[in-house]
Amino acid sequence: MENKFYVLIFSFMFFFSFTIKGDDNIEFSIITIGPYEDELYSAFGHSGIRYRDKLNNIDLFYNYGIFDFDQPNFYLNFLNGRLLYMVGKYNYQTVENFYINQKRYVKEQVLNLNNSEKIILFNYLEQNIRPENRTYLYNYVYNNCATKIRDILITVYGERITFKKKSDNKTIRALMDKYLKNNKWGDLGIDICLGLEIDKKASYSEEMFLPEYLFNNLEDSFLDDNVNLISKTNIINSNSPVINKNIFQPKYIFLLFLIICVFLSFRQIKYSLLYIYFDFTVFFISGVIGVLLIYLWFFTDHLSSFNYNLIWAFPFNLIFSFLLIFNFKSNLTRWYTIINSAVLFSLLILWNFLPQNLNDILMFFVLGMLLRVFSNYIYLIRSSSR
Repeated sequence: MENKFYVLIFSFMFFFSFTIKGDDNIEFSIITIGPYEDELYSAFGHSGIRYRDKLNNIDLFYNYGIFDFDQPNFYLNFLNGRLLYMVGKYNYQTVENFYINQKRYVKEQVLNLNNSEKIILFNYLEQNIRPENRTYLYNYVYNNCATKIRDILITVYGERITFKKKSDNKTIRALMDKYLKNNKWGDLGIDICLGLEIDKKASYSEEMFLPEYLFNNLEDSFLDDNVNLISKTNIINSNSPVINKNIFQPKYIFLLFLIICVFLSFRQIKYSLLYIYFDFTVFFISGVIGVLLIYLWFFTDHLSSFNYNLIWAFPFNLIFSFLLIFNFKSNLTRWYTIINSAVLFSLLILWNFLPQNLNDILMFFVLGMLLRVFSNYIYLIRSSSR
């Protein structure tokens, strides 16, 4: 009842502003916030809607990027790709100061709206923040803070709006990679967990899942009377975050892993030594990753189907890892080393020709696995001939 009363009072103030001074004192704009390197979920930037009533000194920010750690089954929902996000309403100046303190750029695009469109947009936002309407099922590509704004504009303008229909002709994965150049661990995790679905070319509409692409598209969009969709663009803060160089990067870790594998394989072939516990660890980890990828594919709503990383992260590597310890000289172990060597070698040869763009850093890991499994095969052949 209190929420309804609040909406009623707020609506009265909204219409009162129109009555007294026309619509010039009411302004809606799209706020675009730059990427933030410290958190993966902020690496792609953020978008929101600003409502400003100059007559009544009201300045609000509608934020579609809120999630609550205390929601029931938060971590399970996150793992399953069924996380609920919310829309909330905040004091705009507080929000702006927060992002400026993070040294992120803040850009504003003032929308060209007639009186009726302002009323539609205001009512839409106020209805959205009601408790029964405020949550939505989040998807990092198809239903996020930026795509919500795109869809709201389509609802408000209807057929009047025409978006720029020229895309960058890049895949969804390539678009993500653009924002993860300084977050290599996050990039690697995404490239391992997400499958072939994000290797399709993104349309102009799909590109707008990224706030910066939404911003650029709106800049070039127009209404049916050849009026620009955006009446004015303001650069509120032009700063970009300072990039901290970190030597603990995956390419160095995986290169070190490959060097260790070369060293151990050389010693194994030359001196007939075994490094079973090292190999157990390698294939156990790859098998666990494979089980995770199967789970993400079949039991979650993540974009993880048809994942070519399963070629090297094969779930049966889990079984193989225990064979190495408990039944190393069995025929099953020998046949697995033959098949696995052929598969890993073929993967490396065909790496750049696969429909899924695998992370190149993983080549170090795959080559290391190939060296270890092939060295074990050589050891088994020599052992059987004695």
